[in-house]
Amino acid sequence: MMKTIGLLGGECTGKTTLAKALCDRLDAVLVPEYLREFVVSMGRVPTAREQEAIMETQVAAEATALAGIGPQTLVVCDPAALMTAIYSMAYFNDRSLLEPATLHAKTYGTLIWCGTDIPWEPDGDQRDGPEYRAQVDALIGEVVRESLEPAGIVVHRIDGPVSDRLLAVLQLLEQ
Repeated sequence: MMKTIGLLGGECTGKTTLAKALCDRLDAVLVPEYLREFVVSMGRVPTAREQEAIMETQVAAEATALAGIGPQTLVVCDPAALMTAIYSMAYFNDRSLLEPATLHAKTYGTLIWCGTDIPWEPDGDQRDGPEYRAQVDALIGEVVRESLEPAGIVVHRIDGPVSDRLLAVLQLLEQ
């Protein structure tokens, strides 16, 4: 059975650290964040009009990874494409990507929401700070309550150090 894990969380919530730990532990395939690649290659953050293409590129990268694996291989999406819709809400007050992102979220076997209880650390040019991380975390909570849960999509919030988060995800996968 094909399994995908989509990671949610604001900046500096340990998504990439958890993704790498999962890949190391489970010999999984990582789908990295296209937004990060965009910022590096373009030398700037995206505009509102570029958000849809960024989300579509993330979704396409996930599909490519899934197409190239065996049935027992795990794919870790860092982050889930849904984060582009959430960033659009936060940066541009634009909810237009939320419906297609919610539909796509149904394709993940497991959705993990990384909590904000770890220290914020700057990580590159596109980082906004701990206050913004809290704002994005609140938006994730809103999306979970108002869009994902009504659509029957379960999201697991995890907190604590990376070792605790890794153990929590491994336990979820065993269920």
